[in-house]
Amino acid sequence: MSRQKNKITCGAHARSTGQSCQAKALSNGRCRNHGGLSTGPRTVEGKKAIAEATAKRMASGQQEKALKGLKAWLDAGGREYLSKLHKARFKRRQWLKRLVNG
Repeated sequence: MSRQKNKITCGAHARSTGQSCQAKALSNGRCRNHGGLSTGPRTVEGKKAIAEATAKRMASGQQEKALKGLKAWLDAGGREYLSKLHKARFKRRQWLKRLVNG
């Protein structure tokens, strides 16, 4: 006797395969990978708290630290990596155009 489980699946559409996600859904109806992004603060108090936290973070030098890290990454080979990504994306777009246009 085969037993079917009543499993609620995520159902998010995968662009790569065209099929829906078969992972187990959480309480919000999506799996942990497709749960969605935060919508951000909605109340006036929440928006005020985020603004204060951002101002505090920027005053503490966090922005300079982030930019310094980005510059170090770019100098350590990040530019070449980004260039390869760009070239690959361009080739993929050209290939898709040829495929669609016949």
